Amino acid sequence: MAASVYRLPDEPLPSGLSRYAVDPVWPLLSVMLAGSGFGLLWFGFNSLAIGSPTRRREWLCIGLSALGSPLLLFALLLCEQNGWLQGAQLRYAFLSILLLKLGMAYAVYLMQQRCFEIWEYYGGQPRNGLPLTILLAVVGRGAFGAVQLPALLSVILQ
Repeated sequence: MAASVYRLPDEPLPSGLSRYAVDPVWPLLSVMLAGSGFGLLWFGFNSLAIGSPTRRREWLCIGLSALGSPLLLFALLLCEQNGWLQGAQLRYAFLSILLLKLGMAYAVYLMQQRCFEIWEYYGGQPRNGLPLTILLAVVGRGAFGAVQLPALLSVILQ
């Protein structure tokens, strides 16, 4: 009879990138301060670094944020064109794009936080994410302002 191995569902898988893992609060702050492009990419990398068992769900949320933003923009522009939303209604409706991005970032944060705490408890040494967060917020946000991006790409990354 083969021996089965007991495994916790939230147990992080070992990764060669674990020396680059940070507390998930830093990518969340990057989404808030530097834009979803930088923050969501950092969330994706961090899920690999800590060996998150919920990696697929996290990447699904990241993809939903990246693909849902232009779809929402298209839907809102269609509503404006048909006259269904105008003026202040349209400006409030555009906040749904921001809500989607922040909601998905918070969902990824909650998924990663559980795994990160277990990873850290069993000896994982996280890096300080503050310097990169500040760099992304100052330099990354400035780069978005200096470069003229296509509207669709701007909606996804900012």
